[in-house]
Amino acid sequence: MNEHLKNLSKIEFVVTYACTGRCRHCSEGNHVSCPERIDPEIAADAVRKIAPEHDIKTVMTFGGEPLLYTDAVYAIVKAAKELNIPRRQVITNGYFSKNADRIREVAEQLAACGVNDLLLSVDAFHQETIPLDVVKQFAAEVKKQGVPIRLQPAWLKSAADDNPYNRKTREILDSFADMEIPVGEGN
Repeated sequence: MNEHLKNLSKIEFVVTYACTGRCRHCSEGNHVSCPERIDPEIAADAVRKIAPEHDIKTVMTFGGEPLLYTDAVYAIVKAAKELNIPRRQVITNGYFSKNADRIREVAEQLAACGVNDLLLSVDAFHQETIPLDVVKQFAAEVKKQGVPIRLQPAWLKSAADDNPYNRKTREILDSFADMEIPVGEGN
């Protein structure tokens, strides 16, 4: 067995580098020309082949914005659910459509395929280019479907640091207070 894989417990998929945001802090760089995406069936098959050989506890999808290609997210998460992988995560900025019907449909499908940990990136950096009202609409739909959701902010230096970006992030997080969505540790 490959020495680097003997303790494998998590499989992560970058669904696409394409993104609806243009965040200054993004570790993935410029997303202007990113037409590539992961093949849904190849990715789901990878889960089916890897999981039985290892004690996989988590399967995660992220990007870019993974919900631009929901078929891939659904296929990966569904395969993980079928294999009883306990944590099935999606990290998203929540902005893949402005259409209320599409937002509702995606939330319903995330619940149906088995997502049980949705991390929503909201902070001063994301909201420079991503409309908060659409993100909150998505959060409400996800919550309505019973998908566990956490806000996952990016902090400048640390959450405890007092700077203009963190103050703006706190304002954004406070705007979710009535939705009773927990805040994760963030980045």
